[in-house]
Amino acid sequence: MAAPALGRLALTHLLVALFGMGSWAAVNGIWVELPVVVKDLPEAAAFHGLLLLLPSLPSVPAGGPGPELQVATPGTEEEEEEEEEALPLQEPPSQAAGTNCGPDPETHWWLSAQGACLLGLLAVTSALTNGVLPAVQSFSCLPYGRLAYHLAVVLGSAANPLACFLAMGVLCRSLAGLGGLSLLAGLFGAYLMVLAILSPCPPLVGTSAGVVLVVLSWVLCLGMFSYVKVATSSLLHGRGRPALLAAGVAIQVGSMLGAGAMFLPTSVYRVFHSGKDCVDPCKP
Repeated sequence: MAAPALGRLALTHLLVALFGMGSWAAVNGIWVELPVVVKDLPEAAAFHGLLLLLPSLPSVPAGGPGPELQVATPGTEEEEEEEEEALPLQEPPSQAAGTNCGPDPETHWWLSAQGACLLGLLAVTSALTNGVLPAVQSFSCLPYGRLAYHLAVVLGSAANPLACFLAMGVLCRSLAGLGGLSLLAGLFGAYLMVLAILSPCPPLVGTSAGVVLVVLSWVLCLGMFSYVKVATSSLLHGRGRPALLAAGVAIQVGSMLGAGAMFLPTSVYRVFHSGKDCVDPCKP
């Protein structure tokens, strides 16, 4: 019985991996091609609108396939109890009080202060990585050249799965640690936002140092935010279906608010400005 069960488990993991690859191949493939085609196609920025025609992505609670997408396998009651004891940020079970009466604390855990903080962190990071930062990536990178834009997009996309693999081995279980990591990633995001606002003449334009800084900032910012989302989703994973449902809502609502918040400054008020070919706007 062990061999057939192991075969079914391997097949299940393979199907989940193929599902994740198929879900993200279209979006990541088009996104990586943007530095090459965005200035050559007559559609220009309208090209982003074609992404709306793609099928909706699955609500995977970390922005991509990774350890947060786990396959449930049947186990013994003792194994489940050991997993519950290993979970962080967990309130003492009701059985410790010597009573089985009253509501299950796991059911309403995500309504507590700790649960609210984790869901809020997940919503904020989703808003930044899925709405705010992608809207200004071209403005922050193109002043330094198409190579800088291309490297930022490609290496930034690679930082997401790398952060997921890192979380599989080293998982931060501290709410303070996740908050500090988010703050550090937010500093890199603020730097990128400043570059986008100062476009087409940001600091260190035309220098190798400027290219290195903008590419490194994108990689570190997206990588750390991806790690925070994976770690947060992993902590919520052990809280049962209500917590996972709340995590999915937080991701979708955060992404929607982030994208909606950037519509007016990018498409209506034109806060960010692009450079023109064969023209150096930075000369005094």
